[in-house]
This record gives sequence, C-alpha cells and structure tokens, in this order.
Amino acid sequence: MVLDLVLINPPLTMEERYGKFAALGSSTPNLGLCYLAASARNNGFSVKIIDSPVQDLDVDQTVSLVKELHPKFIGITAPTVSIIRASRLAKAIKDTGIKESVIIGGAHISALPLETMKEFPAFDIGVINEGELTILDILKTTGDPRDLGKISGIIFRKDKDVFLTETKCPIEDIDLLPYPAFDLLPDMVKHYKPASHSYLRFPSAALVTSRGCNGTCTFCARPFIGEKYRGHSAEYTLGMIDLLVKQYGIRDILFYDDNFLLDKKRVSAICEGLLKKNYNISWSCLARNETISPDFCNLIKRAGCWQIAFGIESGDQTILNNLKKRTTVERNLKAIEVTNKAGIHSRGYFMIGCPGETVESMNKTMEFTVSSGLKDFHSTFCTPMPGSELFDNAESFGTFDRDWNKLGFWEPAFIPKGLTSEQIMSTHKKMFRVFYLRPKIILRYAMFSILHPERIFGYVKAGLAILSYIFKKKNVDSEKKS
Repeated sequence: MVLDLVLINPPLTMEERYGKFAALGSSTPNLGLCYLAASARNNGFSVKIIDSPVQDLDVDQTVSLVKELHPKFIGITAPTVSIIRASRLAKAIKDTGIKESVIIGGAHISALPLETMKEFPAFDIGVINEGELTILDILKTTGDPRDLGKISGIIFRKDKDVFLTETKCPIEDIDLLPYPAFDLLPDMVKHYKPASHSYLRFPSAALVTSRGCNGTCTFCARPFIGEKYRGHSAEYTLGMIDLLVKQYGIRDILFYDDNFLLDKKRVSAICEGLLKKNYNISWSCLARNETISPDFCNLIKRAGCWQIAFGIESGDQTILNNLKKRTTVERNLKAIEVTNKAGIHSRGYFMIGCPGETVESMNKTMEFTVSSGLKDFHSTFCTPMPGSELFDNAESFGTFDRDWNKLGFWEPAFIPKGLTSEQIMSTHKKMFRVFYLRPKIILRYAMFSILHPERIFGYVKAGLAILSYIFKKKNVDSEKKS
C-alpha cells in the first residue's frame, strides 16, 4: 500500500531546542501535525506521523523510515529554531533518490516564504499559516506545478523559479476540524512529558483550544496564528478532554492557548462541564492580566485550575510600553495578587534585553520577580522572531544576529543599544539566583514534592539545571572554538 502523506517533526535535541535549560524543557505532542493528520485522514487520505525527537531518531533513521513508507507527499514542520534541521532532513531525503514533493509548514515558512524557499532549495512546497485545508488541496494533486498554482496559501517551486499564490483566509469555525489524531503519535503516556513546572499530576497532556490573540506585542508573530481570536466551542473542547481522559488516562492538562481565559463565557462553560463530569483533573493555562477577577478565579479554581502563567515580560513600565504590551506594572501586580488569593499558583514569564532596556530597567524586572508575590518564574532573552514587528525593525534598537540557530530565546541574539551581551547574561543568571535561592521558594518546592511525589524527579532535575546555569563559569576557550 502506498501512503498518501507522512508528516514529520524533524530531529532536534533538547539541547538544540532549549540550550542551557534543556532539563527544564518539555516533550509534548506536536498538535499542528495532529490536526493536519486528522484533517487528511478524515477526508480519505492515508497518513502517518514520525515524531523524530521523541522517537529518538536521527536524520538517517528518519530518512530510512520515510523510504519504508513510500509516501506520495512528505510534510515537515519547523519553527525558526529547527528550520535548518528541517532543511537538512529534506536534503537527505532527496539525496536518497526520493522524488516525491517535500512540503514545509510551520511558523518560519509562514513568516518568510520567499526567503525560506530561496535559502533552502530542498523544499518543494511551502504551506503558509493554517494548513488543515491547504494540505487537502495539495493531496488532491500529483504535485505538478500547473495544479499547485491553483491552490491558495502556498509557495512552490517550478524549475528554478518560486511562485507565491494568493493568501488563504483563516478558518473561521475551527470546530469544523476533526479532533487531533493523537492515535497516530507514539504512545502518549510513554513518550511525552511536559516541563516539570507545567503539570501537577501525570500523565499530562497539552491542548490548544483557540487561535489568534488580542494582543499587539511587538515580539509576537501574530500573522501566523491570526490577528482575530477564534476559539473551539466549550462542547468541542470538552470532547477533546473526554478523549484524553478516557482513552489515554490523562489527569492533567496544560491549555497552551496564547490567552486561554480571554473568552470568559466559553471558559465558564468549559469549567461547568468539567465540574459536571467530575473528572477531578488538574489544569493550567496562559493568560493576560485583564482576564483576572476574583469571581472568575474562584470558578476556574473549583474546576481544577492550579496554575496561571502570565507573560509579564518586564517590571519597568517604559519597557512594557516599548513592547506594546498594553498593560501596566500595577495591573500585573493586581493579577498576581488575585490569582494567589484564589489559591491558584501564579507563574511569570519575563524577557530581558528588550528595546530600550538599561541596567536600571533590568534591575527593576529582577526586583519585580521577588516582590510581586509570584510563586514561580522564568526568564528568556528578548528575541525578534520572523513575522513579528520587532524582527523587521530590531536594528533600530540595537544589534541583531539573524542566525536561525540562535533564535530560540536561550541566548541573546538581540543586544539593545547601551548594553552588552555580558551584561544581559550576567543579569539573567542573577535573576534566577535571587528568585530561586530564597528559603521560602526552596521550602515551597519541598512541600510540593511531598504532596506530589511523582514530581520529585522533575524538580530535582530542573533544580540542578538552574544551579548549573547560575554558578557555571563562562568557558571562554570552548566558546572561541565553537
């Protein structure tokens, strides 16, 4: 039997993805591939998923598996940090003599379609933005450029030229999509595990129940996810949860939407549904501070919410304004206070090295992390990603190294005017030190480990990684060699 489509998450190690924080990283299903696979299968096409990182496959092993499957089309997904690995995989596939079309999808090709196709000649077709409907149009063809030119939302190669078709409109009603094809993945419970800070119990799974964001942040690639918010209905979302609980035994869910709590009516209906089903699952989410109120927090707490992660970014108002966060330091503080009072764990995400950043503003952010009442925190470096406003104008605010391998948030690729990489790195390490090496934080993690013993190993591993990062001296010789 000839397979219609194989979808691949290309080989990428935890170190390549998370840098020095590999031990804190997560291994979660690629939901994009699961939606694509479900869409193709639901329309009569045969499809398989190869998740190379979790199956511990290198490039050669992945290529061998592709050859065994004999697919008509080969789809590879890649954010910016893995676009080079994806291109190496595509080239290795072509080098074996496989002539079937290689399709590239994901954030990077969506943000930079022409540049990506010109830089990486092993890709034959690029799917721009959402791909569930586009992949069906491609599968109905033989890959002939004469047919591809009639498909919206793609870029394709014809001889030595590249052609970009008209833009495809976003999917208005995402409930029309079938549930993600979790069954095509390697065993979910065995192979996937979120980062230690993002789950309360195990087995745990991640879901994305909406697309689009109401934010205007300059560092976010909004066009890829869509400017308009579109959410799965409460009924659809509860159906996905039913599937995860009943078929896979999931006890904890991370809602990885950019702003899960935005539509309060929808979330309230989800919460009421969870309470009626009495699944007794725990869950966490990402949210903006304007969604937080005492009554709402009390409801989601009763429905199993144990943690809310806020994209706070900075403790300095000027930096927040520069990033177009449309919020204030005071509103962030209030959201943390209300969240904590409801008995929900508050986690803050921060970035340093932002446009307009100074030593003083970085120190304000560091002070905010310890004085705000946050129960947990993480900080990365401000990184202009393709598709974001900041990517287009980063050089106006400082120096920017556009090496795709470095755009993973784990080392400073962007250095704002007036600062050095060393200053940013030094402050970053200090932020982790002053937050985590406080007796009350150490005690809280110890108590959490007693209450949730299945998390002990993850906490120890994460703690050792943080200590190593904080106290490891810079190896100048090895960095020069690299």
